[in-house]
Amino acid sequence: MLSAMRGYRLVLAGTASVLMLAFALTPRAHAARPALPFVCGSARHVMVHIDSVLPRSSNAWDAPAIGRMFKYECYPALGRDANSEWVLVPFGTTYAWVHRRDVRFADGSDITQLPVLERAPPPQASLPNTLLGIPMISTRARQLYQQAVRAGRAADIVTVVGDCNAEHPVFFGRLAAGAVNLAPYPQLARTVQRFQRSFTRASVATNGGFNTASPLDPLWSDPKQCNRNETPLDCELRRSNASVVVIALGTGDTFTWREFEANYRAVIERVLAAKALPILMTKADALESVEGDAPPDYINTIIRRLGAQYGLPVIDFAFAARQLPDNGLAIERDDTLNMRTPFHVNAFGADARLVMLLQTLSALPTPATAPKPTPTPLPRRR
Repeated sequence: MLSAMRGYRLVLAGTASVLMLAFALTPRAHAARPALPFVCGSARHVMVHIDSVLPRSSNAWDAPAIGRMFKYECYPALGRDANSEWVLVPFGTTYAWVHRRDVRFADGSDITQLPVLERAPPPQASLPNTLLGIPMISTRARQLYQQAVRAGRAADIVTVVGDCNAEHPVFFGRLAAGAVNLAPYPQLARTVQRFQRSFTRASVATNGGFNTASPLDPLWSDPKQCNRNETPLDCELRRSNASVVVIALGTGDTFTWREFEANYRAVIERVLAAKALPILMTKADALESVEGDAPPDYINTIIRRLGAQYGLPVIDFAFAARQLPDNGLAIERDDTLNMRTPFHVNAFGADARLVMLLQTLSALPTPATAPKPTPTPLPRRR
């Protein structure tokens, strides 16, 4: 999202305009770049030297993307592939491969000095033993889920409506690619299996430019996947037939925070009207306060309050982020090396959000007999 002249969102006279972002997906997309200053504290690290990198689950361009890295971020270089094309780095609770042209080595170092590793070693990193902020599932939430299943919604499908921190590579895509170390949570294996169909699909109600008004605005819909005048949220509810909808919004409301409550409430009520269970999620950043002059913790306070008002689960990631490296957020610099206000989740933050979601989903009742999923008609918008 474009916040304070940066990111992915541009607002002109109240109308959202999408900025198309092109990521380098093949080696031919790379051009010669001037050398950037090496800011890493160790010569054994590599530094990202383009604006944004999608690291991969294995050493191939067609391997799943499992996150996002940013210019001037530093990662320990653990090894390389046999062709000296890819570098293996720790990334959250597991590892990621990044192409050598997307990173800078320290002066006097290069990829050939790394050991050859054909595959990543077993993961060593893990999240805190107990993550704070995991909600209790109320009787009302259980009833809403059961009603969704009885209405014909898919009992095993959870989807997300969100912004840059909920896009597929940094959220469900990490689970789909096995890029989260779930070994410390053997009790979640059944939940992963139960909802595994959800993790391989990208939600059409998620976009790096979204604020809370965007999911209800047909201008943001993908015309290739959505009907004419259909909102992104309605389109996703129709296409996924999800029984559970994670609402992960707020980072994009840096300068529209005054409208946040009304818009967020409208998203909740639209999901409820479609007979699905909303699960709310707070955010780790404080953009609306730091850059938008909102009162401290303004958006998260509203999310918690609306969760209590509607009797809905609230995954309080803002609370859990305090337990994580760098408070669960990526360290970003501008081209003058000044620190930017953080708002993208880092890999540990992404993993914590996923583990918290799985723990929340595990508390939902298992339908005794799940009916054959059929699309649930959406109420007509007035």
